[in-house]
Amino acid sequence: MSGSTKPKLRDSVVALKIPEFRRFFFAALASSSGSWLQGLASPFVMFKITESGAWVGASVFAIMLPMATMGPLAGPLADRMSRRRILLVTQTLLSMLAFAFALLWWSGQRNPWLYVGLMVGYGTVNGFNMPAWQAYVSDLVPRELLTNAITLNSAQFNAARALGPSVGGLVLAFLGPGWAFFGNSVSFLIVVLVLTTLPATVPSGSRSESPLRQFAQGWRYARSHRGITTAYIAAGVVGMLGGTLAQVHLVLFAERVFMVDEFQFGMLVSAFGLGAITLTPWLASVGTTLRKSRLLVTGIAMYGVGELVLSATEIYAVGLLGVFIAGAAHMTMATTTNSTVQLMVDESMRGRVMSLYLVVFTLTMPLGAVIEGPLADEFGPRIVVATMGVLLLLSAAGLVVSGRAKSFDQLTI
Repeated sequence: MSGSTKPKLRDSVVALKIPEFRRFFFAALASSSGSWLQGLASPFVMFKITESGAWVGASVFAIMLPMATMGPLAGPLADRMSRRRILLVTQTLLSMLAFAFALLWWSGQRNPWLYVGLMVGYGTVNGFNMPAWQAYVSDLVPRELLTNAITLNSAQFNAARALGPSVGGLVLAFLGPGWAFFGNSVSFLIVVLVLTTLPATVPSGSRSESPLRQFAQGWRYARSHRGITTAYIAAGVVGMLGGTLAQVHLVLFAERVFMVDEFQFGMLVSAFGLGAITLTPWLASVGTTLRKSRLLVTGIAMYGVGELVLSATEIYAVGLLGVFIAGAAHMTMATTTNSTVQLMVDESMRGRVMSLYLVVFTLTMPLGAVIEGPLADEFGPRIVVATMGVLLLLSAAGLVVSGRAKSFDQLTI
């Protein structure tokens, strides 16, 4: 093979040559960084108010369950309406809700139910935001750059996961949670300003049928394609056994295992994002030449390895390594499943199929949180996370033995 045919590092950012996607990418990076300020502050606030892992799990449930249940409406809406218009509305509302969190903390309110109530509203709006966000990427780039654009979109989120918590740790330590919530509010406004400069999108779905009927059509379509249902299964496994790691368990490790301060807690969460962005250039260039099945299985298995490393130690530095491995694995799995589904799906079904993907992930995560939070209180976070790691390894093996992993190698359907 000649050297000219090999993937080059510059190929990993080729989608950024598209001006509209480039503006969207950097606005999304700012917004995602703000979201991780809040993602760090929310479990911190709940634990400080209640000193309970169960309450931390319940707060995740309060955000994620509404996100999942909005899918039957949000997916068809992303096909029936301009995705840009949906995002303008949802980003504005999310900014207002984040500011409400800041006001609640600054006013001295420490009733956990008040925060849970706002989290329900935040999750509901985000349930409409996420399918439109995922599908909007395909509106900004040509199909041949879609995989790269999706990888970069995942990369910005994980870069923010690295930057946001480390900054958030400093904000929590020196300014308090209110300013972390306020920073998230401002970050949404940045996206709103950039969206006003991007092109309006043309709806791809019919408005003659009800949203629920269209959602059912999306489910029948997804169910008929083995590769798409495999992505749903993988998302469910990772949502239940991995998605709760940063949202629930790391604050418990910081407080009960490593016994570190707010900044070190932020660095622990940041390690997840650092693992993801470290792997991004390879995934966006060399990774595109590998079989999707291999990437899927490797990502889930390495997720389990990372959780086992974290749970095996009381040494903070080793824990950072375990979280780093889990972050790299999450990036591999999330990018592979997202890009595979988007390349398989017909444009007229994109919003609905992606909303189902997000429903699976966002439904299994709160279920995992409400189960694992009380178990961590009872048995300790190390035992719970170790069990999660073993189950992830078994799940990766199951995808291979069942033959489902191979369905990811058939991108033309």
